[in-house]
Amino acid sequence: MNKTKEITIIEKDYFTDLNKIKETIKTNQAKAMVVVNSAMIMTYYEIGTIINQRKVWGNKYIENLANDLSEYGNSYSFRNLKYMSQFSKEFSESEIRQQPVAQIPWGTLITVIIPKSKSHEEMIWYIKETHKNGWSRSMVLNQIAMKAYE
Repeated sequence: MNKTKEITIIEKDYFTDLNKIKETIKTNQAKAMVVVNSAMIMTYYEIGTIINQRKVWGNKYIENLANDLSEYGNSYSFRNLKYMSQFSKEFSESEIRQQPVAQIPWGTLITVIIPKSKSHEEMIWYIKETHKNGWSRSMVLNQIAMKAYE
C-alpha cells in the first residue's frame, strides 16, 4: 500500500473516531445536565419545605438564611429562597419525582409556569408539555399567551 493511501485511510478513521467521541461527549453532557438539574430542583424543594416549617418566623428568618447561605452563591438569595418556599407549597415530593418537574429549568418553573398558571393542573400540563416538546422559556411564555392549556 502506498503512503498516500495509508495516510488517507488513517485520516478517515481518525475523523470517524473524532465524530463518534464528540457525539458521545454531547450525549453524556446532556444526560449529566438532566441529573444535575433534577438534584438541584430536589434541593430547592427540600430547602423550601424547611423554610415553610418556620413560616411563622416571617421574612427576617428568610433574610437571615440568605445572608448565612451567601457563601454558597447567589442561588440562595432572599428572592430565590422565597421561590423555593413557594415551589415546595405547590408540589409534593412524589409529584416532583413522578412528573418531569425536576427536568424543567428552575427559572422556567419559578418565573413562568408557576406564576402564570391559574391552577395546579395547568402547571402540571405546562410542565409535561415543556418536557415533551423541549420548549425554551420564551416558547413556554408564548404557549401561555396563546392559552395552549385551554
